[in-house]
Amino acid sequence: MAKTFTITLPDNLEKALNAQAERLNKAPEEIVLQALLKQLEFLNQSTLIKSIETDPLLNLIGSINVDIPKLAENHDYYIGKALHQDLNWDE
Repeated sequence: MAKTFTITLPDNLEKALNAQAERLNKAPEEIVLQALLKQLEFLNQSTLIKSIETDPLLNLIGSINVDIPKLAENHDYYIGKALHQDLNWDE
């Protein structure tokens, strides 16, 4: 469902928007929509990158050597197996 927004632009921004719209042969509204979409995509990627960079467990990657084959690929299996043993579901 589309929503209509009304914004007030300073004169210099309106002139720049209209000039860009004319250069690209597009409506000013289309230019604003494209700019908004690009900004939101950037913010989403930036937030994801920041959350990865600030992950406190990131420094642990590769710091532990274990004799468990393919631990990273099969971690769910190994966690399930350990939980199964801890709960004594075999008995």
